[in-house]
Amino acid sequence: MAEIHFIEEMKRIGRLDKADQQLLLEMQPAIEQHASEIVNAFYAQLERFENLAAILHAEPGRVEKLKGHLTRWLVSLASKSYDETYYDLRYRIGKRHVEVGLEPRYVIAAMAFCRGITAQIIIETEYANDPRREARMIALNRAMDLDLNIMLQSYDDQRVQQFLEVTGFSKPLFEMLMTGG
Repeated sequence: MAEIHFIEEMKRIGRLDKADQQLLLEMQPAIEQHASEIVNAFYAQLERFENLAAILHAEPGRVEKLKGHLTRWLVSLASKSYDETYYDLRYRIGKRHVEVGLEPRYVIAAMAFCRGITAQIIIETEYANDPRREARMIALNRAMDLDLNIMLQSYDDQRVQQFLEVTGFSKPLFEMLMTGG
């Protein structure tokens, strides 16, 4: 239930509203149509960096599997509802990034790349002359901000959990120490 509170609060703060959600739903066919192009550009960008390429190729077939995950994520930005299920998927993505040792800075940079390439490929081609072009980009950015927020929350939670396991601290003790109480 905490997930519902978190996602609702983040939607309000980030101003992801019903109008944005409707624009995103309308964009789903264009996102699906261009997903492969976006995903290929994304992984070509990651391959340029030795440390990221090493993570990508740590297991045979990982890149193709990851391309499938990224495609599904991209299309699901145009979700019918941004609810607990939506939250759980994004949270698991962040958790998996922690598990493979991907630093948060790479997730943030990857999201920035996704924003740029999505704007270039979808907004500039499919909606170049659409009077709601800017509103569509804002809606897409708001959804990506929500996702990034959830993923980074999972980083924070996972790292706190790792710290508690290593130190043997209880969560209440840790929280008391962090608040200076």
